[in-house]
Amino acid sequence: MRAVIAVCALLAAGWAVAAATGPDTVVIDDVSHWFMPVEFDHAGHVDMAEACTTCHHDQEPGDETACGDCHLAEYDPASPDVPDLKMAFHRNCLGCHDENGATLACVDCHARKALPEGPELKGGAMK
Repeated sequence: MRAVIAVCALLAAGWAVAAATGPDTVVIDDVSHWFMPVEFDHAGHVDMAEACTTCHHDQEPGDETACGDCHLAEYDPASPDVPDLKMAFHRNCLGCHDENGATLACVDCHARKALPEGPELKGGAMK
């Protein structure tokens, strides 16, 4: 009986940790036009961030939601202080990458979609 209780306690603890840290990978595909969806290493970033609210701003710890729950795919002029989803991702991600000396090149996070015609990328920036 003690073994069953111990196993149940370990499982509950594991679920609590998983719930507190979120998924290992998040696929961001809400705003992909020229690029393939980003497979975001959430677990790796959880280890780097000081707290969940470092990225999930304006939310209570434990109540973090997806960026798209607050930031719409298209800019909403009725909420001028809330950037659209693409701007929110880039402000948050690139700001942190810049502060911490991480890559800023588009192609390091985004695989380029094959387009019939369009701007070419050189060194991660459009030319």
